[in-house]
Amino acid sequence: MTRLVLASASPRRLSLLAEAGCQCDVVPAHVDETPLPDESPFEQVGRLAVRKAREVQKTHCERWIVAADTVVALGQVAFGKPSDLEEARCMLHTLSDRWHCVHTGVCVCSPLAQDVLESWVCRTHVLVRKLDEKRISRYFSLVCPLDKAGSYAIQEHGEIIIERIEGALDNVVGLPVGEVLDCLRRTGWQGNRHEGI
Repeated sequence: MTRLVLASASPRRLSLLAEAGCQCDVVPAHVDETPLPDESPFEQVGRLAVRKAREVQKTHCERWIVAADTVVALGQVAFGKPSDLEEARCMLHTLSDRWHCVHTGVCVCSPLAQDVLESWVCRTHVLVRKLDEKRISRYFSLVCPLDKAGSYAIQEHGEIIIERIEGALDNVVGLPVGEVLDCLRRTGWQGNRHEGI
């Protein structure tokens, strides 16, 4: 089994890959995630995924590396992690009864190529229910929003606030695993061949 290097400290990404049968070593990338001037959320996550992969590749060039960056965006406005509950409430009120987009930039590097092997951005559209204070308070009583971009996690009681999605559910959680596995397969990774992946 060829263990992947996951260039992320996200427990959700690690869990998604583990559920898909991929063994990973976690090596978080430490890069400046400040958006560039006039950079769209789509451009931001694509750029940061590549930067994270290249940073970890400096010390793990002999390994396969998967890096990712996810942002919740309403148009060109990106929603990060709220600083407190008041900001979290404000975010959900802003998203209430509206479609928004979850962008995840992904980059895969290989020991077979000393540069970026492949990178892309996956997008999933999410419709939030019409939210009032009662429903938001109920959600916050079950889920801590402070470590979550956009103040929600679809995998944690998401049915309370999410009406529907169009696109990959795992992308909203933090990583489009199907697309990652397809990329690994077509570019030569042999790690899970005996498991049919």
